[in-house]
Amino acid sequence: MRKKKVEVEDDDVATLWGGVYEAMVGVYEAIVLGLMHGSDKYHVLGNWNDIWKAQAPHKARHLLWRLCIGCLPTRSQLLERRVECTLNCLVCDEEIEDELHIFFRCVVARDSWSVTGLSSVLHNATYQQTNAMNCIFAVCGNESSDTVGRGAILLWCIWHNRNDKLWNDNVRLPRQIGRHAFDAWNDWYSVHKLQSNNVSGTTEADLVRWEKPALDWVKCNVDVAFVSGSGRTSMGLCFRNSSGHFMAGMTQWQQTVISSVEGEAWTLLLAMEEARHRGLDRVQFESDSKALIEAIHMKRSGNSEFLSIVHDILSLMSSFMNFEVKFVRRQTNLVAHTLARAANSWASFHRFENIPFCIERLVFNEMQ
Repeated sequence: MRKKKVEVEDDDVATLWGGVYEAMVGVYEAIVLGLMHGSDKYHVLGNWNDIWKAQAPHKARHLLWRLCIGCLPTRSQLLERRVECTLNCLVCDEEIEDELHIFFRCVVARDSWSVTGLSSVLHNATYQQTNAMNCIFAVCGNESSDTVGRGAILLWCIWHNRNDKLWNDNVRLPRQIGRHAFDAWNDWYSVHKLQSNNVSGTTEADLVRWEKPALDWVKCNVDVAFVSGSGRTSMGLCFRNSSGHFMAGMTQWQQTVISSVEGEAWTLLLAMEEARHRGLDRVQFESDSKALIEAIHMKRSGNSEFLSIVHDILSLMSSFMNFEVKFVRRQTNLVAHTLARAANSWASFHRFENIPFCIERLVFNEMQ
C-alpha cells in the first residue's frame, strides 16, 4: 500500500518515519467501514437523526457518528485490530484509552466539561452508560440541539487535544480546551444564525435584543434551570450597569426539584436579596417567566408555595421603591440562562466579582 505524506491533523493513522510523519490516510476507517458494509452484524441501532440535528459544525457531528460506529482509532480499538501499541491514555497516562475514558472519564476531559459549563450533562445519571455510543445517543435524545451541539464540539476539541499531544507533544490545560470549545461553538452559532437570517429573512423575534438600563440604574437578569436526571434546581443571575458592563453575578443550586414557577420566583427573590446585600437600590430585574411577572404586577395572594414567595417579593419591593420587575423573552435572557445551566459546575452557592468566561462572549456581544 502506498504511503502519502500529509500534514498530520485530527486522527489520521500515521507512522513516524525518519522524523517525518507519513500517514496511511483513512486506512483504519476503510478497514472498519469495509467490515461493516453489507453486514447486519455491524449495524448500529440508534436514532441517528438526533446526531445530525445537533447545532454544531459538520466536523463535530461527523465525530459523533464515527464515535458511535466504533471508527475512532483509540488505543484500545487499535489493539483490538492487531495494531501494536500501548494501552494507557495519551493524556493522563493512568487508564486504558477507550472512547468512554478519553471523552468522559479522563480527568482532563471531565475538567474540560466543567469549564465549558456542561458538567450537569456529564454527571446526569441518565447518561451514565457502559459505553460511549449509548452515552452519546442518550444525550442526543434528551438534550436540546444547542446543548448537543456544544457537547459535540467539546468532544471534537478533546479529540484534537489528544492528537496534538500524540503528534506534536503539545499539552493543553482543561481551561484552554473548554474555552476553545465554548468560543468555537459561539462563533459557529453566530455565523450560522446570520446565514439563516439572510436566507429566510429577519423576523421580529430576531430583532429582540437585551437593552442596557438607564443611567444610574442597574439591570439584573435572572433565570432558573432544571437539569433532567440530576435532581437539582439551579439558578443564575447577573448584574450589569448602564454601559452593559458586568458588575456581579451569582449561582446557586439545591438538591430538590420544584415547579417551574416556584423556581423562577425563588430565583427572583434571591436576586433581590443579593441586590440589597450589595447596597443596590435602583435595579430593574428581568425574568422570562410571564406567569411570575404577572403575579407580581397583579399582587396575587394565596396559600401555594409559589404565591408565598411572590408575597415575600412584594414585601421586599415595598421597602425598595426603585426595585422594578419586567418580563423579557428568552432571547434577551441568555446570560442568566447560561449561568443557571452552568451552576452545577461550582459550589452550591457561588458569587462572581469577575465575569465567568461562560458568559463573557454573550455579555460583550450585548454591550454592542
